[in-house]
Amino acid sequence: MSKRETFKIIESCGRRWRIDKFNALTGSYVVYRILFQMLPGGLEQAQEIQGLNLPKGRGIMNRQDFAELQMDCLSVCSEIVQVGSTEAEIPIIRNEAFTRENIEDDTMLVMTLTLHALMFNVTSFFEGDALKDLVLSFQTSLPSSASSVKT
Repeated sequence: MSKRETFKIIESCGRRWRIDKFNALTGSYVVYRILFQMLPGGLEQAQEIQGLNLPKGRGIMNRQDFAELQMDCLSVCSEIVQVGSTEAEIPIIRNEAFTRENIEDDTMLVMTLTLHALMFNVTSFFEGDALKDLVLSFQTSLPSSASSVKT
């Protein structure tokens, strides 16, 4: 069994960045947002589920929701800088404000870091049979008379 990656290093705009994994609660929330709001049809297309009150207007994210998701993504990003003879990782967001120079007005860099963090953190959820296994785990854990998953 291979060791789970907990971070990755990327280069963008001539600088080095570290992207960490979300904690489990943030990761769960982000996957929920992707499945139930952002993806067309969300989890419904992967497996038809009855009895869920899915949010109206999926696929449309307002500015506040997008900013919240982007802050979650940027909160796991750090810039790797040389400090004397060693490298230091400096978080780029603290108290919802940028901590590093030349980031707040660099849309391309902010979007690049956001997308790297999002992809690094949620890609494994959609690999192989992970989504199918999740749905199946709910199906098999419910009493047969209360099952909410169509087969």
